[in-house]
Amino acid sequence: MNSRLKNLLAADKPAFGIQLRFGSPAIAELAGLAGFDWILIDTEHAPQTPVTVQAQIQAACCTPATPIVRITRTDPDLIKLYLDMGALGIVAPFVNTPEEAKLGADACRYPPRGTRGWGPHRAAGYGLFEEEYTAEIDDMVIYAPIIESSEAVAHIDDIMAVEGVDGCIVGPVDLCISLGIPFRFDHPKYLGALRRVREAGQRTGKPVGHPLLGSMDDEENVRRQVDEGVRLLLVGGDEPVLKDGFRRAAEALAFLRS
Repeated sequence: MNSRLKNLLAADKPAFGIQLRFGSPAIAELAGLAGFDWILIDTEHAPQTPVTVQAQIQAACCTPATPIVRITRTDPDLIKLYLDMGALGIVAPFVNTPEEAKLGADACRYPPRGTRGWGPHRAAGYGLFEEEYTAEIDDMVIYAPIIESSEAVAHIDDIMAVEGVDGCIVGPVDLCISLGIPFRFDHPKYLGALRRVREAGQRTGKPVGHPLLGSMDDEENVRRQVDEGVRLLLVGGDEPVLKDGFRRAAEALAFLRS
């Protein structure tokens, strides 16, 4: 077993990922082949099903990218299902307390380290390498809460200190809403919260991530965020990439309608 994402983070190197909502295995495979380090399959904000999620995991596994599933809530049964499919990480929304973080972290590992029930199918090669998978997956899997409320920021040191929490990702829109400054990503309150989360990551030696601020074409801007401690970089998704591409094409040809 191998996780490109885990290897990069262990070497304290940035890893860039893309979030997918359309449920297309072809898009997941293309993203991995294009060079993304990790694929975040979003079941929280998109009508994904277990069948479509497994298909995207299978597609991502045809590439060097690491498949991660963004679940709808901290539910040990959901975590078990997606890990049994072969996901190598779980991202959980609205984790506000260390108790919630521990529930998710424990669900990602087998006893005695956690509470995950045994029964991998595709993850263990449909039974071909059950013992190898069981021996390795606890160290391979990544569990990262999404920090997206003022309550979570207030508890960030305790959340990051939980054993089995491998890092965290900031949810910028919901965090801004929680702080009373919707979509104000340049506001001092948001930037201060972001700094507090990054500092907690540095104190615990665990990676912090958030969607890339500004343009990915601005190398100085990207390097600055990495220098500030960001390691899990989300740099778009299938929705915005297709939206921007379609819009540019339509606008370029708009002269034909005049």
